[in-house]
Amino acid sequence: MRTIEILDCTLRDGAQVNEARFGIDAVKDITQNLCDANIDMIECGFLKDSAFEEGRTYYPQPSCARDLIPKNKKNSTFTALVDYGRYDIDQLEVCDGSSFDYIRVSLFEKDIDNIRDFCMTVKEKGYRLSIQPMDTLSYSEENVLKIVGVANEIMPETLAIVDTYSIATADDVDRVYKLYEAHLDPRIKIGFHSHNNQLNSFALARRIIEISSLDRNLVIDASLYGMGRGGGNLNTELFTEYLNTRHAHNYQMKPILDSIDRYMVDFKSRFEWGYSIPMLYAGLYGVHVHTVDYLKNKPGISGYDLRCIFSMLDEKKKKRYDYDYLDEVYERYLDEREKKENG
Repeated sequence: MRTIEILDCTLRDGAQVNEARFGIDAVKDITQNLCDANIDMIECGFLKDSAFEEGRTYYPQPSCARDLIPKNKKNSTFTALVDYGRYDIDQLEVCDGSSFDYIRVSLFEKDIDNIRDFCMTVKEKGYRLSIQPMDTLSYSEENVLKIVGVANEIMPETLAIVDTYSIATADDVDRVYKLYEAHLDPRIKIGFHSHNNQLNSFALARRIIEISSLDRNLVIDASLYGMGRGGGNLNTELFTEYLNTRHAHNYQMKPILDSIDRYMVDFKSRFEWGYSIPMLYAGLYGVHVHTVDYLKNKPGISGYDLRCIFSMLDEKKKKRYDYDYLDEVYERYLDEREKKENG
């Protein structure tokens, strides 16, 4: 019988909202509460080539997080995420069981052919491995099958579907998931990481469960209060309640809600994430969140103006953030708008 696990990524994806400055007390309390709640996997932050700062969830080495992880992990697995090409994996410490158990490697589509050595180093140093191909739902069938083939060779514990730009519809999820299901080694779990610009993260996570076979293990990413860059993520409190009710799981809600009351409500009052008109259209047009932040603060720009500007962006450039290019499109849009208004 399959397992459906929740991976809470509050301290990692949420780090993109507050520059990873949660504070040491909050990090310790949140990790303890997630353990007490029986959350299956807890992502503590990013591995980065940077100096360690106490209370910040960026770590040059797993040992930097050792004191932040409960001594009794109970049944929880602790993870960190590393971006391929942005960390010297040869400097990674050997896993000694005192910090992260598991490392998730994210990559761009262009990196598919180059990640083998990086990922094998993670495994050779004793860590469980997940491969996180960003923007998976934009891949051609050829490249979906290519990343599946790479995974079948490397044999990570999990290969994820990642909706980086919140563009996914149920049809998109069906297309990629069914290719994974048909071609991925049955021992490899399928993960799902979504963003909630279009308020569909919960529906899509349920969809994954509905279409999956009963012998395929799943890992669903979520975060407390949906904390995450831009439109945020699937809410941990929402999905744990769903799994408890519909799939006989035993997540404890009090520690989850205590963390939200103690920390997330305050973070939400000071930092911006979640549904908004700019994030809605960022999802519909597949626009990078930095592009949204840059354009929405331009003078004289309404929600409708953003929609029009996003529709003018080049397909490739809209997923990055070339500010000179954005200025050019903004000025062109203002000229066109003025001409229409003046008849």
